[in-house]
Amino acid sequence: MTAQQHPAAHTPLRAQLRRACGRDGSPLCRPVDRARSRLALALPLVLVALLAVSAAVSALVYRAETHDEREIARHRHAVVATTVGAAVADDLRTGGSWAHAPARWAYPVGPGGGVVRVTVGAPVGTAVPIQVDDRGVPAVAARDGAVVLSDAGFLGVGTAVALSSLAVVGFTLRRHALDRRAERSWEPDWERVEPLWTQRS
Repeated sequence: MTAQQHPAAHTPLRAQLRRACGRDGSPLCRPVDRARSRLALALPLVLVALLAVSAAVSALVYRAETHDEREIARHRHAVVATTVGAAVADDLRTGGSWAHAPARWAYPVGPGGGVVRVTVGAPVGTAVPIQVDDRGVPAVAARDGAVVLSDAGFLGVGTAVALSSLAVVGFTLRRHALDRRAERSWEPDWERVEPLWTQRS
């Protein structure tokens, strides 16, 4: 009889709990069987704990990123730039729909100028809304709350998947090791227990 054929190899939850706690009075219950029951009971608890950790990481990242984006937003200002030159396609080989053009804009700290993104074929004098920093230099706008929440959520999901995958791999390796150990020891253990089990001396 192999470990796979052992009647205790697949047991309901209640029996797993009794075995894991050492309260299974069966003479066929060996230390390796109790170890397998503890392992089977531990996996769901570990996965729940890892999900909680991932959710906490996501919440902390969202809180930190929200604070950072609010700070960035305090130093971003919407202005309207006006192109003063012809638009040049960003990539003539691919025939893309975007181009860049020289432009000017006004800001309380003084007039500014530079290159802005426009659609291909935009005429001179096209108005383009842009974001500038406190010095009047073009800058990336702060992300809105939905984007921050989405990024934090993806990070949380990725963390949960990575940690859970590691836990399942570890569980599988440990389970296989216990199964091999149980299979190797089953014959000698059965020879020892069989007389008691069959009430033979």
